[in-house]
Amino acid sequence: MPKLHKLSRREFLEMVGVTVSAAALGACTPTPKIATTATPAPAPEEIEPIVPEMILVEAGSFQMGSTSGRPSEQPVHSVHITRPFYMAKYAVTFEEYDRFCDDTIGIRRPRDNWGRGTRPVAGVDWYDAVKYCNWLSEKEGLTPCYDVKGRLTQCDFSADGYRLPTEAEWEYAARGGQKSQGYIYAGSDNVDDVGWYEGNSGKQTHPVGQKQPNELGLYDMSGNMWEWCWDWYGEDYYASSPASDPTGPSSGTGPHISDAERARRSCSYRENSDCLRVARRSADGASYPGDNGFRLVRTK
Repeated sequence: MPKLHKLSRREFLEMVGVTVSAAALGACTPTPKIATTATPAPAPEEIEPIVPEMILVEAGSFQMGSTSGRPSEQPVHSVHITRPFYMAKYAVTFEEYDRFCDDTIGIRRPRDNWGRGTRPVAGVDWYDAVKYCNWLSEKEGLTPCYDVKGRLTQCDFSADGYRLPTEAEWEYAARGGQKSQGYIYAGSDNVDDVGWYEGNSGKQTHPVGQKQPNELGLYDMSGNMWEWCWDWYGEDYYASSPASDPTGPSSGTGPHISDAERARRSCSYRENSDCLRVARRSADGASYPGDNGFRLVRTK
């Protein structure tokens, strides 16, 4: 007896004239792959700087130095400031500087001892102060003043960006510029009117702007915190300083450029009252943060 062929389901349906889909036959069809697009990471929030309030310092002449001060303040000599400039009403504060730190790789927030906010920033070396100037200039669409190549820094005083004042600009502004009344301190002959020092500070800095301003409306230019200037420091520089727009010695003293001293002014909360005189000079190693802050200027 011949062996019967068993029809498959498809063969049977085709024999009776029925066409079915693979799905009807119970076939498994592969699930199509759906193209997916990775969700882009959110763009980092742009950090906006705090724009400092600036006061115009008109060009003019003054007597720089002191006949009764330290040898480094002598000889008293005439200085002509030929470039009008803007100077910040207050020293740079922690609140301002912290934004720069948060926006710049490799820059850490300096430590504070009594709070941040509107206290003058402290613990900033000269090189980081220069970096802040360029950062703020770029944020505001201005031409940076500083060309920095490692530890070598050049300043274009004609650029419209932010920079540090020269020693001569700082003293001229602290004396009140063309509005000067000849005070010993920046705005008064009474140190307690205008400055924080060891006799009234309680051994700490204070928020900017709590004392009286000087004749130009500039605050805290006597005491509270040291302020960096552009110049290399020279103890006997006054003997050879040019009469117009002096910018300090051509180089600093020290075994390495990072150790060489840059000029600083204003004095700090921990010094005696004599240190707060507008003619008082000082210096610190450029790479040393210390009790050092800074104030901004811009060439007009």
